[in-house]
Amino acid sequence: MKAVIFAGGVGTRLWPMSRKKFPKQFQLLVGEKSIFRQTVDRVLKGFEPEEIFISSGEEYAEHIISQAPEIPKKNLILEPTRRDSLGAVGYATAYVHKYHPNTIIAAVWGADHLVEDEKAFIKNIKLAGKIASLKPVICKVDARPTFPSTYNGWVQIGKPIDKVDGTEIYEFVRFIEKPDLATAKRLFRSFSYLINTGYMAWAATTMLNLYREHQPALFQRLQAIAASIGTPSEQEVLKTEYPKIAKDSVDYGIFEKVKSKDMLVIPADIGWTDIGTWGLLFAGLSEKDTDNITQGPTELVESKGNLIWGSGKKIIATIGAENLVIVDTPDALLVCDRSRTGEVKTLLKRFKDKKKEDLL
Repeated sequence: MKAVIFAGGVGTRLWPMSRKKFPKQFQLLVGEKSIFRQTVDRVLKGFEPEEIFISSGEEYAEHIISQAPEIPKKNLILEPTRRDSLGAVGYATAYVHKYHPNTIIAAVWGADHLVEDEKAFIKNIKLAGKIASLKPVICKVDARPTFPSTYNGWVQIGKPIDKVDGTEIYEFVRFIEKPDLATAKRLFRSFSYLINTGYMAWAATTMLNLYREHQPALFQRLQAIAASIGTPSEQEVLKTEYPKIAKDSVDYGIFEKVKSKDMLVIPADIGWTDIGTWGLLFAGLSEKDTDNITQGPTELVESKGNLIWGSGKKIIATIGAENLVIVDTPDALLVCDRSRTGEVKTLLKRFKDKKKEDLL
């Protein structure tokens, strides 16, 4: 079994801290280590360094090597250009399969997740791998929700169909895209819905067969790339074929096309937090909605429900501020209603349209 840490995202929704050249996963966003390094440390609790692969963009190779020097350089799966997760998952699977035919692959997202119970995390990832080795299925590890999130995708599960090592395994029913608040509250009250973490395991041949069936043109490109791996023409073929892959997510390109019987789910209590937006970071770190979550020097007067992230170089003071996100960096300041942090991407589109590339 091999683990692939996917760490190629730009993290645009965590602007202005996360930037194209230095995205959130490599920054000291939470704690004394980057999210990427925390993810590597977590995976190392169940895998040897040579069993861990990193999928990312080639522009981030320097960050990866400096922050995770123990991972062999040949285990870096570097995309020459960004083609979203459909390309990344296919390429990573083909790459690992080339060196370790038909191994089991555990997918771990290392850009915007925090996990409190690392022992339970490893246990469930290993269990998913065991199931994927016994059946030609994708086995997911999804989290029990802690609040009615409108930021995340959800997963509906059916009845328990098996019990492996004392853990019940459930049938997969369907994915649910980010719901509105009323729907999220309804899902939260039911035990039939989980938060889609993206953690899962599959046999390399199982995943490649799904690409063959549902993405035949992409599969042919993956075959050409795989044939060149380890040869003098590897980089030339990769840079020729990979940019031709259509930009799409693996959720739309593969997972929403598979039959229910081809996917199983392990519900897991692992203390999982998604920090994909400033709003999610607040939800993950706060105990109640009126808390103030701060980093850096602050002075708050009659203020509640705020997330304030400072660079530490100047004090941030508020009077009567409620439910705001305030993020201060050397060249940008974001002030946003906490309920609208998902719209940060719209702001970045404006910068892009105005050719303010230095702000992206």
